[in-house]
Amino acid sequence: MRRSALLSSILLSLTAIPAVAQATQEDPRALMLQARAKQRRGGGDDPQGAVQIYKRVIALVPQSSEAHLRLSESIEETGDMDGALVPARKALSLDPKSPEAAAHLGLLQYRRGMAASPALPEARVDLQKATELLPTDPEVWARLGEVSELLKDSELALRAWLQVGRLRPSITIAWERALIQAKSLDRYDAKRETSMAMCSGKNPDPRHLRMLDELSREQIKLGYLAHAEESFRLLGRHLPQSAEIWENVALIQVRTARFEEALISLEQAEKLKPSERISFNLALALMNLGRFREAEDRWKQLLPHLAASSDESISQANARILLGDCLLLQGRAAEALPHLNAWRAIKDDRELATLRAEALLAMQDWKGARSALKEGIAKYPKAPFFIRAAAIPKELFDEGFFSKKGPRGALQQLYFEGQANAFAEFRQWDRCLDYAQKARAASKQREIELLLLQSNALDQLGRAEEAMKVLREAQKVDPTNSTLQNNLGYLLLDKGGDLNEASGLIEAAVKQDPQNGSVMDSWGWVLFKQGKFEASEKALRKASELNPFSPETRKHLGEALLKLNRPEEAVEQWERALAFVFPDRAALDKRLTELRADIAKRNALPKGPAPKDAAKSGKGDDKDDDPSEGDFE
Repeated sequence: MRRSALLSSILLSLTAIPAVAQATQEDPRALMLQARAKQRRGGGDDPQGAVQIYKRVIALVPQSSEAHLRLSESIEETGDMDGALVPARKALSLDPKSPEAAAHLGLLQYRRGMAASPALPEARVDLQKATELLPTDPEVWARLGEVSELLKDSELALRAWLQVGRLRPSITIAWERALIQAKSLDRYDAKRETSMAMCSGKNPDPRHLRMLDELSREQIKLGYLAHAEESFRLLGRHLPQSAEIWENVALIQVRTARFEEALISLEQAEKLKPSERISFNLALALMNLGRFREAEDRWKQLLPHLAASSDESISQANARILLGDCLLLQGRAAEALPHLNAWRAIKDDRELATLRAEALLAMQDWKGARSALKEGIAKYPKAPFFIRAAAIPKELFDEGFFSKKGPRGALQQLYFEGQANAFAEFRQWDRCLDYAQKARAASKQREIELLLLQSNALDQLGRAEEAMKVLREAQKVDPTNSTLQNNLGYLLLDKGGDLNEASGLIEAAVKQDPQNGSVMDSWGWVLFKQGKFEASEKALRKASELNPFSPETRKHLGEALLKLNRPEEAVEQWERALAFVFPDRAALDKRLTELRADIAKRNALPKGPAPKDAAKSGKGDDKDDDPSEGDFE
C-alpha cells in the first residue's frame, strides 16, 4: 500500500492538539515519529514496540484518525489481523472521508477474508467504500474483484476488473478476469471492451487474438457490423498477411454498401491469397459501383471454376444470374439471351426466368415475351417481377393485341420498371431514376409504385425538393398508401415542413401498419418534435423491438431519453447505434463523447486525478509503493 510522506502526514493530522496534551511532558509528534521508525513500513523491525507507542499517542489525542490508523498497521505487522480491525474501523469513523483509512480497512478485511472466508462479506463492503474514496487506485479495485469472485458476485467482479483494466491497461490479467465474468453474464459491451483491450498492445498473446476473432464472429451474428469491422481491422494490424481478415473486412463493407472501400480491401486480400470467393465479391463490388463491363469480365473468368463449389454464396447459379444482370444493365439483351436459355436447361429458377423474360422484352420479341411471362406467372407466382406481370390485363396476352400501342406500352413499362429496380438494387440511382421515368411514360398502370420508386431515387440523389413534388403527385393518385404516408410524413419532418401534416400522415400509416418498425420510428420522431417525450420514448422503444438493427431508431430514442433527463440511458442507446454502420456515424460518435464527458463532470469527485490521466501516465497518487500489498503488473 502506498503511503504519504511521513512528516507531512503527521503534521497535517495533529495540528490541533488539545491544551491538556500540550501541558504534558510527552510530545505526540515526537512519539509518532518514534513509532513510525519502529514499523516495518517505516523501515524498522519492532512493530510491537510501535504498537505500545501509538497507544500512548492515542491516550494523548484520542480523536486522531492518523494515530488509530498507524496503530492498526502496527498490530497487523505483528500478525494479529483481527486485533488490527478495531483501530482500523476507529480511524475511518473519526475521518470518514480519509482515502488512506478506507483503503487500509478494505485491504485489511481482504487479507482477513483470504485467511477465513466468513470475513469475505465484510471485506466486500469495506472495499466498496474504499473504491468510492479512491476511484483511481487499481489495488483496491483488484482486491474487490477477487473478493467478489469468491462470493460469486459476478456483477461486482466484472465492474471491479474492468476498472482495474481501465486504470492500468497493461495489466492483462485484469482484462482476462473481466472477460470471464462478462461471458458468464453474457455482457456484450464488456466482452468487446476486454477483447479489444487485450489485443491493443504491440504483441498480444495468440490466445487473445483468437478471443477477438471469436468476438468478431459474434458481432456479425448480432448485426453489429461496425464493431465487427473494428475487430477485424485490429486483427489485421497484428496479422497483416492474413487474406481472410481483409476479406472479412470487405464483406462487411459490401453489406454496408461501402463498395469503394470494399474494392480496396478485396484487392488487398487477393494479392495475399487469391480465391474464387474473393473474385466473386470483387465482381459484385464492381457491379455496385456501376462498372458492369469489368464485372462482366470477372464473371466470365470465374464461371468455369464454380461448377464444383459447395458455397451457396458463390455458386455457379448465382454467378450466372449476376452475369445476366451485367449484360442486361449494359443494354446487351441479345448477348444475354443465349446464355440465359442455355443455363435455363441446367437450372430453371425464378431469377433466370425473370432475366429471360426481361431480355425478350428488351428485344421487343413480344411473342416470346408473352410466352415467358405466362410461364413465369404460373411457375413463380410470388416472384416480384411476375406479380407485376400478372397485374397486366389478361387481354394483353392474347395474340391479336400485340400490334396495338396500349398493350405494347404495358409490356414496355414492365421492362422499364424491372430495369429501374435492378439499377436500384445496385445503387445506381441516376439510372434507376431514368428508367422509372421511362416506365411512367410507357403506360399509366402501376403509377403509385413508380412514383414511390422515382421519389426514392431522387431522395438518394440528394434532390429532396423534387422527391417531395413526386410524393405530392403520388398523394393525388392514392392518398391512403401507407408507404407514401410514411415517406412523405418523414420527409416533411426532415426538411422542417408542416408538423401537423406530418403527424397526420404518419399516424395514418401507423394505423395501417403498426408492426412496421420504420413507420413506428417515424411516429416516435413526430411525438418527439411535438415535445411529447414520454410518448415518444414508448413509441421508439417499440420501434427498436420491431427493428433492432436500426441505428436511426436508437439515435432517436437517445434524443428522447436526453429530453427526459436520463443521459446514462441515452449513452446506452447511442452506443448501440454506433455498433452499426450509417452515414452520420462520426457526428453521433462526437456527440456521444461530449455526453460522456458531461456525465463524468457531473459525477466527478473533488479529489484525485481522472482515471484517464492515471491510466495514461501509469502512475497513481504520490504514495510510496508498499511491496506487502502485492504486484499486479
